[in-house]
Amino acid sequence: MEKYLDKIINLKQNLEKDLSILIKGKKKIKTGVYFGKNVQVEPNVFFDASGGLILIGDNTKIKANSILRGPLLIGKNCIINSFAEISCSRIGDVCKIGGEIEHTIMREYSNKQHYGFLGHSYIGSWVNIGAGTSVSNLKNTYTTIKMNGVDTGMQFLGCIMGDYVKTALNTSIFCGKTIGASAHLYGTVTEDIPAFTSHVSAGNLYEIPLELSIKIQKVMAIRRDVKFTDADQKHFEKLFKETAKDRKLAKVKKGKLSFL
Repeated sequence: MEKYLDKIINLKQNLEKDLSILIKGKKKIKTGVYFGKNVQVEPNVFFDASGGLILIGDNTKIKANSILRGPLLIGKNCIINSFAEISCSRIGDVCKIGGEIEHTIMREYSNKQHYGFLGHSYIGSWVNIGAGTSVSNLKNTYTTIKMNGVDTGMQFLGCIMGDYVKTALNTSIFCGKTIGASAHLYGTVTEDIPAFTSHVSAGNLYEIPLELSIKIQKVMAIRRDVKFTDADQKHFEKLFKETAKDRKLAKVKKGKLSFL
């Protein structure tokens, strides 16, 4: 957890350092804005480099009326949907982005296509964030935020979300939460969620069988024209075994998911 928290805390300065190197050899579009190859930009896209450099990777498409504010790094083969607003963030390759994203790292093959806010967070790879999902990054009391029971000293902090996580329509995630790999989230999330766990409501947690998680990932991989390999299979098996203790401590139920 600490290394991901550190990545969130130091995101801006790390972006500034990396962008100063990565823009070399890229096409300068305007002051502070650089493109890779075959970048497509529809009308009325606003680039604001007053806060830092902006770099858009190869073959990425930016749809009309979106707003991009630096420092910002968007990877290759991404789609930025209309009316998206992204600032001080690092977006990996093959991501689809919509809504509002601020001070966030999103790894490759992850999607947040629709409306909703995501701020001061770390999002793993192969994540799908459903429409209307929002992550709080500020407490009503304006006090510093705890993560895993430890005061981070940060006033703004969203969540750390592992690989393969899925969130349902209109999911709300409280600030400072950690979400384990391959978890599925529904409703309002006020607690940390172990890996391979469906969250229905507070204290109402169900284990997601390993076989089901693998089946879901195989479908997602096909949708991205990526092959699910034997190494991927072993990775899932290892993750499931290593996180069994966390599910036991959280009293995650076994059996068919129920919303009653």
